[in-house]
Amino acid sequence: MGKDDTDAQQNGQAVPLTKEKGTTDDELRNGFIHHTVQAGETIYRLTINYGVTGEEIYQANPVLRSEPLKAGQVVLIPDKKSQRDEAEAKENARATGSEAEKTAYADDKKTSKGGYKIKGAYGSRAEQTERDDKSDGESFWSRLFGKKKKTDTPSAPLDDSMCEHQHVVVKGETVYSISRYYGITEAMLLAANPTVTAGNLKRGQVLCIPYRIDLEPASDDDDQPVVVTPPDTPDVTPAVPRQDQPLQVALILPFMLDENTVTPTADQAKMVEFYEGFLLAVDSLRDSGVSLELYVFDSGDASRSLSPILEKEEMANMDIIFGPMHAPHVAQAADFSRAHAIPLVLPFSRGVAQLAGNPYLWQVNADPAVIEQEGITHLLELFPKPNVLFFQTKGVTDSFCTHLQRELDSRGMAYSTFPADTTSNVRPFMEACSRDDDADNLLILTSSDNASLAKMLPVFQLIMRDTAQVADIHLYGYPQYQTYATAHSAALYELDTWYHTAFYTHPTRPDAAALSRKFTRMYGRDMTARYPRYGMLGFDIAHWFLRGLAHRGPAPAEAVFAGMTTYRCSTVQTGFSFNRVGTTGGYTNTSVYVVHMRPDGQIFKVDFDF
Repeated sequence: MGKDDTDAQQNGQAVPLTKEKGTTDDELRNGFIHHTVQAGETIYRLTINYGVTGEEIYQANPVLRSEPLKAGQVVLIPDKKSQRDEAEAKENARATGSEAEKTAYADDKKTSKGGYKIKGAYGSRAEQTERDDKSDGESFWSRLFGKKKKTDTPSAPLDDSMCEHQHVVVKGETVYSISRYYGITEAMLLAANPTVTAGNLKRGQVLCIPYRIDLEPASDDDDQPVVVTPPDTPDVTPAVPRQDQPLQVALILPFMLDENTVTPTADQAKMVEFYEGFLLAVDSLRDSGVSLELYVFDSGDASRSLSPILEKEEMANMDIIFGPMHAPHVAQAADFSRAHAIPLVLPFSRGVAQLAGNPYLWQVNADPAVIEQEGITHLLELFPKPNVLFFQTKGVTDSFCTHLQRELDSRGMAYSTFPADTTSNVRPFMEACSRDDDADNLLILTSSDNASLAKMLPVFQLIMRDTAQVADIHLYGYPQYQTYATAHSAALYELDTWYHTAFYTHPTRPDAAALSRKFTRMYGRDMTARYPRYGMLGFDIAHWFLRGLAHRGPAPAEAVFAGMTTYRCSTVQTGFSFNRVGTTGGYTNTSVYVVHMRPDGQIFKVDFDF
């Protein structure tokens, strides 16, 4: 290694391995970069700098699983570029090699069903076929194409990038019960968690739940629909799509096309993007054999009556209606849905007054009180022995904290309160932390605003870095934290941050990435970076409801929708878990995720309803 490389290494820069005297070819093929750790560097920072995952760093440096990074330490970083170059060279060799190699290569490239390239969590088609030939078990491919065998067969381990959910083990759960709950095989669960065996589950243990199937378009053709939904859980019996007549679907949105505006308003842009996402779901369902007719209406602004739309002859024959948005229009549409026994899905409204007495209403947008209560329930499920340290912002206490304190009091659980300032000595905070191995110390600000978070993050980092004598420490936050994540990502990852939210996705998730690509190809632009993304919201709502309705078989719509409180279908951004209001009312969504930003740079969406 030359002087320039030595200087670069001392500065913490990436230095690719070069062949020196005494260096073997095997070492060169490993393709590692030697990185000298600088003061303050974290695993997360290395993952960002080098474009690798935390697990890849741990695999290359096993000592880091039990010991923290130290300044001056030299760690091995997988050289992704070398690995990609080697993989491309091998692929080119297969594509231009012998006839047998060409055939195998072409077979792998064409692995598809219904026009979709199928990316399994178990390696290439050839690798899976080889494993299948050596086993009497039920293979991934046989499950996919319906060829059943006797038992499950283990497959290659998965890394965190292949995890769809993160599951926290509770008392009494087994590998069998967890795999049944998520609709996967025991072999898939064990393959995704190499350190787990069927008999060694422990309460509080966190398991990776792998994607069952990842479907993405086989080509970039614009006419290829996007499919991002795995099969239902085993509890839901697959039904045959309706064969009698097309579904009659109405969508009522305030496009306000009569407004003479040169540039669309923010609300108009939201409605257009919602509609575009809705259409992507319709295209996807049509491609899978669902027949439907879609009627789209512009409801205009809130001052206009909805009567001209509702009085149209075709409206009385609808199987389902989506929208509208404005409160006066919701009241009119609710009366219409009740009079004609047509399910009305409300994508945007909260606190709908008609919900209590109308069994045909479906409120998608969860009320804040529901999100708050579900967040508290999930917090106590994830952390059964919490030691909560509240940091009080002067004059501000979010209702979430007020209700959490009441819940802790009712359970006889102690908590501490400190001022949210940067002048207090950190020592009192540390003394309030629990040292019980089974406990978790949760740092919670009483204010959800960004200014309070930004001010206290350095204090929380000091607490986190001095944890030798205390139990695990985590920052617990609010739904707004997903909007702050870009500005404070490094600190939030370091603090092992958790927060609850009614909607969430990450651009690297396979389903979100596939939908985003399709949206861009179809409409020539990206979805607007807002929370939530309205294109994904439209897709999720259309796909969830229309898929459920289309697979009702001979059952009447009323029976289907009454049973949809137990219906499960994977979504991209918004979860759906509906509870009925009283015995004669409509249905309100109670699905709330918990997002976990781990210090190793991984991020999980914990879904409690799937």
